[in-house]
Amino acid sequence: MNARRMLLIGMAGVVLLLAGCSMGSLMIQERRSPYDFDRTVALVQENARAQGWLVPKVHNFQQSLVKHGQPDPGRLTVIKLCKPEFATRMFGSDDTKYVSVMAPCSISIYEKTDGNTYVASMRMGLIGHLMGAEVGRVMADVDADDRQILRFLEQTD
Repeated sequence: MNARRMLLIGMAGVVLLLAGCSMGSLMIQERRSPYDFDRTVALVQENARAQGWLVPKVHNFQQSLVKHGQPDPGRLTVIKLCKPEFATRMFGSDDTKYVSVMAPCSISIYEKTDGNTYVASMRMGLIGHLMGAEVGRVMADVDADDRQILRFLEQTD
């Protein structure tokens, strides 16, 4: 392989690597909460239930990791959310059952070393645009509910 071709392949690899690194920030949104950790966890659950979502599981990753002999990551909770009517629309066809890998929806709440509480969530509207068809329509509805569930993040201190 000549040097020019190797250089082009190397440059293409760097571009793909950089694109991949930025995809995470496109697909996942992180925002600082105006509230402390416990209040933020409670608000997400309260707002989700108010929008008709079930909260089937709240994972305390800090507790779980420490219990299994791992270093303490700090306060980190992942809330699993499910809205049965959306799940029915999404999984009602064999053509869309593959999307179940993303179910149930998750919202993460964690503290960073700066002492602030943060919330991370998937950008369901963007995912919906990428997937299209019925999945896209359901994801648009999920996105609308997510905005309501997380509306407290728009408050200023």
